[in-house]
Amino acid sequence: MAAEARWQAQYNPQKAITLWEECLKRLPQQSRQYQTVLGEIEQLRSVGPTTAVIEEPGSLPAVRQESMPAAVLKTGLSMLISILVYQFSFGWMGSLGFVLLILVHELGHVVANIHYGLRASPPIFIPYVGAVINLRQNPPNARVEAIIGIAGPVAGAIASLLVFAIYLTTGSQLALVLSWFGFTMNLFNLLPVPPLDGGRVAAAVSPWLWVAGLCGAAWMLVNDFRSGAGPGILLLILIVALPRVIKTLKRSGRSGPYYAIGKTAPALIGLTYLALLGLLIGFRQYTGAHLPHGGLF
Repeated sequence: MAAEARWQAQYNPQKAITLWEECLKRLPQQSRQYQTVLGEIEQLRSVGPTTAVIEEPGSLPAVRQESMPAAVLKTGLSMLISILVYQFSFGWMGSLGFVLLILVHELGHVVANIHYGLRASPPIFIPYVGAVINLRQNPPNARVEAIIGIAGPVAGAIASLLVFAIYLTTGSQLALVLSWFGFTMNLFNLLPVPPLDGGRVAAAVSPWLWVAGLCGAAWMLVNDFRSGAGPGILLLILIVALPRVIKTLKRSGRSGPYYAIGKTAPALIGLTYLALLGLLIGFRQYTGAHLPHGGLF
């Protein structure tokens, strides 16, 4: 609880005060620890809200947060544009389902950001890229970054399973294709390369996993060139990833304060990551084997 209070002090002083007050209830009033905690509370109350953070490599400076109506409008308009673009390739129903699955994935991140009190842009949809959310405030540590990162694929996997259940119930080929897309999209996002969700999760387990992710992304990029598909989004991901990977690994991985999250958190995050990875691989393989032979849409 004390560690959580120190993390919250960087972004949500009021929540940190509440946590410290809970600590006080468990300490003898005459003890040295009681006086230390009391000092922490008094300091937080005296300085008010703070924006001090532990440095996170490759982070962006904080900017003004949009109002809720403005955020909804931006997301809605970008969704509409994506639906209009995708319908030429996938039809109206396929395009709508496609975008809604991406939206659920992004809402997983939104909920996690709200839970931790982090400012972020609304989800902005970009045709043939997906959607992006830009953090406008650094996570307090790698554990929080990992939870925010994995929240998207978890939400996306649940949505894909629900669509798959519709296929099993109705036999709808559209539902089958959309569930395959959902499993594929969320699996791709778990590639352990920043700024993908898997890269944020790997930061908490071990940033050295980024090396494996970079190798995997490079292999996929080479295959895309061989197939004539071109570089696509993979090249952009590699360009964005390299500065943070190099900067962090030069600091000997998780030796910095941002990565000082103990041993239990990395283990639990790693197990969750592997479980989600296995689920998505299994369902993607199954749905892929049953896709209609006449095309996806």
